[in-house]
Amino acid sequence: MAKTNVAGPHLALEQQHTFISIQNVELAPFLEKSPRELEEDVLNKLRENPLLEKKSDEITPVKDERTVADSYDNPDPDGAAYDKPLPGERLYQARNWSVNDAYFAPIAIAEESLEEHLMTQVNELNLSDDDKQIAEYIVGNLDSNGWLARTTSGIADDLTFNADLEVEREDVERVLAVVQQLDPVGVGARTLRECLLIQVRQKPKTPENAKLETLIDKYLEELGLSHYEKICSRMDITTDELKSLLKALHKLHPKPGNGFSGGLSDIRRNQIIPEFEVEVEEGKVLVSMPNRIPELVIAEELSGDIETFAAKDKSVKSFYDSANRFIAILKRRQEKLMKVMRSIIKHQMAFFLTGDDNQLVPMKYKDIENDTGLDQTTISRVCGGERGKYVMTPWGTFKLKDFFSGGIPVGESDEESVSTKAVKNALREIVESENKSRPLSDGAIEKLLKAKGYNVARRTVAKYREQLGIPDSRHRKEL
Repeated sequence: MAKTNVAGPHLALEQQHTFISIQNVELAPFLEKSPRELEEDVLNKLRENPLLEKKSDEITPVKDERTVADSYDNPDPDGAAYDKPLPGERLYQARNWSVNDAYFAPIAIAEESLEEHLMTQVNELNLSDDDKQIAEYIVGNLDSNGWLARTTSGIADDLTFNADLEVEREDVERVLAVVQQLDPVGVGARTLRECLLIQVRQKPKTPENAKLETLIDKYLEELGLSHYEKICSRMDITTDELKSLLKALHKLHPKPGNGFSGGLSDIRRNQIIPEFEVEVEEGKVLVSMPNRIPELVIAEELSGDIETFAAKDKSVKSFYDSANRFIAILKRRQEKLMKVMRSIIKHQMAFFLTGDDNQLVPMKYKDIENDTGLDQTTISRVCGGERGKYVMTPWGTFKLKDFFSGGIPVGESDEESVSTKAVKNALREIVESENKSRPLSDGAIEKLLKAKGYNVARRTVAKYREQLGIPDSRHRKEL
């Protein structure tokens, strides 16, 4: 009598779970990728896998009943709709593009870099070949702010040992003085004091500019500490004269190179490409995912009888499985991203309808987990990280992680009922309206916030102030 294979169904189930686990491991890094990185991956797969090909070079949306994006004017309170295909999604069906996607390709314009701008001027100067080579090396060692990132002795050593050019530190100092006269004014400085002095010394020789030079040269540290009375006493000037000098000082540029790009590659690398687009129409929030990649298909001549081709060449089956797995990963990535975005909109509906960030409510990864069934690690991959994902709205472009925050108790209640964003906005408004000659301490701001109903501690005020880039009261003091 034949034995029944009792373990059969259990083995099949175990294999299925193993397959799903492998897929999740492969999917994880794709959740973190930006649209540009994903586009590069697709192009690389097209080069590596002969069974993958583009259906068309053009990505033209086709009219379809699903072209209207999902509406959130009445979200499903039970979250049941989160498992259903939505009109605003890219529905992958053995392809990674759907009929309701438009091609989104921001244009990158190559602007003149700081190095190019300076070298154009250097080449117009009547310099010897050696001095021109020194100048080129100096320009190449400027950072994005236009400051010199190397010492002159280090540059002299580099040129001597690596460029076969006998150079002393004094030679570099002499050529650096020439570079410091180029446009933009202030370029080539090694310190903030030097940067500002270069600029003021190129101004007309007037009594006021002479005082400004003295202020920068001798009292820059005292300015940072707001020791205004001490400066007035030592420079023998009035408070009004110091105000005038500070006004002139603020017109100087501490980072003269900032107005230049790093070239086309830097523009492309730093370019923000939203993963989602949100529109508001007649009180409804509509969300969609713009697409940047062409539709992928299995090579038509092989897809019909893959087993026959695989019997002749074992690599064919490997390529076929890899192609299908890649398409499946793209599909699952899209599904998970859209689930997270839908849940964010559900929780932050008031913000998406109005654009008022005071309407943001406390929201954590746990809230999204409860809505979608996705684990918090997956949600973190989608929303977190330094790069993160972006959504373009009528009110601006935002990182998804910016919609997450803790809560602050309001009034006498201990319930978290207002987001930290609203508290930070209130803090900023208080600082903006304060008397700048007598800035508010963190303790005073704490009392004003509590008067508005925000139950915060002084250390919380200090933390939020620092996160907003607001200096302490001593450094906010003005004349």
